[in-house]
Amino acid sequence: MGVMVLIEKGHDLEVVDGQQRLTTLTLLFVAIKCMLENLKDEQIKEEEKEDIRHYIEEGAKRKLDNFLFNEIWDGAFIQKKKVRIELTEGFDYDNALKVAMECGDIGTINFKEASAEQKRAVNRFFDNRKYLVERLKEYFLNGEVFAQKKVIRLNEFIKFLEQKVVIVRIICPDLKVAYKIFEVLNNRGLQLSNKDLFRNFIIQELDKYGVANPAQKWLQLDEYEFSAEFLGRYAESKNARTQRYSAFNEVKEIYDSLQDGISQSKIDIFYNDIEKNLAHYSDLELLNFDNLEITHRISFLQNSGNSRYINNILLALLRETNKDEAKIIEFLSQFECFVLYQLLGSSKRFQIKTIFDTIALLNKGNFKKAVQKITLDTKERDDLKSILKNNDIIDHKWAKLIVARYVWAKEINAPEDVINVELHYAKATLEHIIPQKPNDRTNWKIDFSDAFREEYTYKLGNMTLLTRSMNSKAKNHDFAQKKQIYEKTKLPMTYELSQKNDIDETYIKERHAQITDYLIRNLGL
Repeated sequence: MGVMVLIEKGHDLEVVDGQQRLTTLTLLFVAIKCMLENLKDEQIKEEEKEDIRHYIEEGAKRKLDNFLFNEIWDGAFIQKKKVRIELTEGFDYDNALKVAMECGDIGTINFKEASAEQKRAVNRFFDNRKYLVERLKEYFLNGEVFAQKKVIRLNEFIKFLEQKVVIVRIICPDLKVAYKIFEVLNNRGLQLSNKDLFRNFIIQELDKYGVANPAQKWLQLDEYEFSAEFLGRYAESKNARTQRYSAFNEVKEIYDSLQDGISQSKIDIFYNDIEKNLAHYSDLELLNFDNLEITHRISFLQNSGNSRYINNILLALLRETNKDEAKIIEFLSQFECFVLYQLLGSSKRFQIKTIFDTIALLNKGNFKKAVQKITLDTKERDDLKSILKNNDIIDHKWAKLIVARYVWAKEINAPEDVINVELHYAKATLEHIIPQKPNDRTNWKIDFSDAFREEYTYKLGNMTLLTRSMNSKAKNHDFAQKKQIYEKTKLPMTYELSQKNDIDETYIKERHAQITDYLIRNLGL
C-alpha cells in the first residue's frame, strides 16, 4: 500500500504522509470488531454458538485489539490507542476517533464548540465505519447465520490483513527531510498526486519564510473539501484557460508570479488566496449556501454536465462577488439560460471559449460585462422558449434535469411550512406518465390517440420524477395502477397525479402548458 513517511519523536512516530491509509485501515479493523460485538445470539448458529463466541472474544477481538491498542501499565493495564490525532488547536478529533474505535455512537460527542467543517470531518469517521460494517456484513453474513464456514472465512481475511498488507515505512529525523523524501519518491517514478506535491511544496515554502508550524498550516487547509479536483479548478479559474501542464505545476506558476507585498510575504498572500478559494470550493461541493434560490440554481448547473467548466466559472463568480447574494443570483439567472440553450439548442455544443472569456472578465472585476457575455440575445431566448414549449426532449438525462429545475423553482416559491420536501436528485429517475411503449388494452391506448401520444410522450407535460424502485414498479401499467405508486411519494408534482380519478389528453396538454409557462417565467425568458 505504498510508502508512509514518518518522523521519529521519542517512542512515537509522527505521520507526515499516510494519514488517510492509516486511518482507513484502523477503521477497517474497528468495523470488523464492531460487527462481531453487535452479533445477536439469533445470528449465530445455535449448535456452534459456544465455540463461535469463544473465537470472537479470545481469537478475533483479541487480535484486532492488538492491531488497534497498546497495553500499558498505569497502576493497572490499560489500552491506549496506537493511532492518535495530535491536539494542536480547535476540536478534539482524537476523542472522536476514540469513540469510533470503541464502537461508540457519534451522539455522545460534544459538538458545542465545533464548526460546521469540524462536524463534517468527525462524521467521516462514523460514516466510513458504518460503510465498512455494511460491506463486511454483506460479505461474511449476507442475511444468514454466522456459522463455522463463515468464521473460517473471516479468520482468513484477518490473517490476510495481518500478513499480506504491507506499507513501507520511511522514518526521517525531521520535517525538512520528510518533505524532501516526497521529491525523491516522485523523481524515482512513484507518482504522487497533485495534492501530495502541493502539500510538500507549500510546507517547504512556509518553512523557508519562517512561518510557525507549517504542518499545522497545511492541516488547516486540509480541513476544507480539498478534493483531487480543487487544484485544477483553482488554476483554470485563476488563469482563465485550460491547463497546459499538471494542476500542481500550473498552481506553482501562479505562486512564482507573485511578489512580496509591503506587509505580507508572497507565501502569506498565496496561502490566504488558496484558503479563500478552498472555502468557496467547499461551499460549491457541499452546496453550503443559506439562500435556497442560489442552492437550487447551482444544483441545476452542476448536474448539467461539463462540471469542470461549470465549477471554474462558479469559483470565479464566488471569488469576485464575495458572496453578494443579489449579484450571484443576477449572474446565475443568465448563466442557467446560457447552459440550458447549450443543452437543447441547435448546436448542442458547450461554448468553452465563452466560459473562459467570462472568467477573465470576472477576474478583472468587470461583473456587468461578464453577465452580458453569457446573456442570450433576443433570438436565442425566443428559440429556447419555443424548444421548451414545442420540442420533444428525448434524452432522459436532460429531461430529468429540466423537470428537477421546475421542482426546485416551485420549492423556492412555496410558502414556508413546518415540513419541507427536499428533492434528492441522485435518487430521482424520470417517469413518463403516458408510457413510452404502452401495453395493449391499457387506458393509454384507449383514452389517448396515436397522434396525441406521438406528440406528447416526450414533452414536459408528460413527465415527473420517481425513485428508481418506484419507477420500475410503475412500468407500463395503466393509470389506475400507476397512481397507487404515485401516492407513495412525497414529491408534490408526482403526488398530485395520484389524487386524480383519471387523466385525459386535455389534462396532459394543460399540465404541459403549466410547467413550461412556469419555467419560462422563472428563468426570466
